[in-house]
Order: sequence, then structure tokens, then C-alpha cells
Amino acid sequence: MKHANPTSHTSDHHTVPITIISRHHAWRTLSGVKTNDYYTYRHAIQNGCHLQRASFDLRHPEEMVCDLSNLERIYDGMTEQAVVRIWDYLDVWTRNWAHGEICRVRGDGLSPEIAIAGPSKSRLIEVKKSLIKQAFLHLRKGIFPTNEPGAVRGINKDLPLINMSDATLNFHNKFCAFYSRYISHEHWNSSSSLNTRFIYEDHDIWHEIEQISNNKLFLLSAGLPLALGYMTATGDSNVFFSEIHRQNDAGMLSRNNAFRDIFPTPPLTDESWLIIDKSYTGGSLIQAANLIRSTLGYKVNIKTLALFPKSFGAFMSADYAVYAGRLYEVKTHASTGQKPLAQTTYNEPST
Repeated sequence: MKHANPTSHTSDHHTVPITIISRHHAWRTLSGVKTNDYYTYRHAIQNGCHLQRASFDLRHPEEMVCDLSNLERIYDGMTEQAVVRIWDYLDVWTRNWAHGEICRVRGDGLSPEIAIAGPSKSRLIEVKKSLIKQAFLHLRKGIFPTNEPGAVRGINKDLPLINMSDATLNFHNKFCAFYSRYISHEHWNSSSSLNTRFIYEDHDIWHEIEQISNNKLFLLSAGLPLALGYMTATGDSNVFFSEIHRQNDAGMLSRNNAFRDIFPTPPLTDESWLIIDKSYTGGSLIQAANLIRSTLGYKVNIKTLALFPKSFGAFMSADYAVYAGRLYEVKTHASTGQKPLAQTTYNEPST
């Protein structure tokens, strides 16, 4: 496995020379450097520099109120029309809504999701519960579960890892032993990939996905509980991991080195591959496909699967997609001209 030092990818534009003057030490004058790049900072500390001043950009926690691409259990058994009515009601309520410091998460074409963000996670959960209760009370007619066949519209991450099979636990432990070399020791207890507690539940989707290709590549860090859930459900051991970092990834702050390879070492064969990842735009799936080609050659048969795509563009950019508890072959579905769990317009609620 290759260890790529992230500091080798930084450049001089991340640093600005500064002068530090200490009035209480006889105007002692020292040189220094100012940077907003974490790896430049780490490299400087390793070279003997001392931290003089720090500032922090903190991203507020967020909470998903309703996500059509992967619905929570409260929507199981409902008709599609009932689910969409609730979603439309919540959409109207939160579209131009601000609740103190809490606001709706915005994005380009994020049609399936309604998410809120603010300074307190516990407060976000309270607001979510209040909004959903309000929507159910307002639309109580016609939204009760109907026991509609196949109407389990989401895959929940709520299975305790500790209760899984020995095979799943052994694979997880081997992964952690390998991956820990990339994480700074002081971050071992906070790294999400090294402290997985819950994995995704068994679902018919996993068994359908198993049939698509020989090997499955999941992308960290979201991919670990997904992969362990898939392995537990299917018993498939042809599971691999890689890591693609794009933008605003706070996990990069805990790295000693960047993981730019595939674990475990992939077989040098022409077996087919399926890349699986949660998807907002589909960009990570494309980068992972290029990684496999650069490692195994360009003749390898590679397919991509967008889990819970958050935009229609992300849905269309993959070969397969899992949306609202169903597996779609995108090319076939696209020929119908329909969007999955299509949204309708609901009248604005009264306040």
C-alpha cells in the first residue's frame, strides 16, 4: 500500500511570511509564517515551529428532516402519494424559514432532501420532531400506513456492530488495524472510521446489488457502515475500500497520510467492479473509477452505484441508483422519462 504525504501537495500560496515582535521581551523580533492549510501547519510543527495564534472555522451540525432518497421508518407502508404530501408540506414550511439560529440547508438541485443546520444538535432534533409532528397532524387523513407491499422506502443505520457475526467483526478489525496508520494517534478516538458503532440494516437491496458485479468498492468514511451492513446481509467477502476527498472534508484534519489506494489489495484479474457511494453530484464515483483503472488497467469492467442520490443529476450520472428503497438501472429507467418518487405540489400550509 502506498502512503502519500499530503504535505507534498501543498504549495507556497498557503503561506504568508510574518514578523512576530514581543514587546515584553525587549522587543525581541522573530520571523514566522501564517497559513490556513492544515498540512502546512503540521509540517511546520514537525520542523520545530511553535503555534503562535489559532482561529477555527466550525461547521454547524445538521439534521435531515426528510430525505425522499432514503426515508426513515415512520414512512414505511405509506403510499407514494402520502409520502410526497408530507414532503411538500415540510418543504413549504422550511423553504424561507429561519428558527432563531437554525436555518434550512441550501444547495443546487438538492430536490430530495430537507435538512436543517444550527449551533445545537439537540435543538435540531427537537425542531425536526416538531415539524414532522405538525405535518402528520395537518395531513392526518390518508397518510396512515397502508401495508403497501414493497413500501419499505429506506435503509436505516441502526444495527449495533458489536452484535454482528465473527466474520464481519474480523473484517472490521483488520480494516481498523490497517487504516489506523493513516490517522494521527491523537485522533484515533474521534475518527469515525475507527469508531463505527452502528451499521446499515439488512435489506433486499443488498442481495440485488450482490448480483451486479464480482467486486464491490465502497468509499470512506460513509462507506464503512454501508459495507459492513452489506457483508452481514449477503456474506459476500469481495469487499474493498478506497477514499476520495473532495471539498470541506473535516476528516482530512486527522490524517498523518492520505489513503490513495485500495484495501485489501485487489486481485489482478479482469473481474467486474461495482463502486458504491452516497452521491450528491456523482463526482466521487467518477474519481474512484479512474483509481481502479489506473490500478488494474482500462479493460476492467466498472459500474457505479449512487446510494440515496441527492440530485437528479447524481441519479443520472451513475449506472445504478438506490432511491427510496428501490434499485434502479439508470439507463433503463431514464427511458421512461419518470423521476423516482416524483414530487407534486402541495398547497402552502396556513400558519
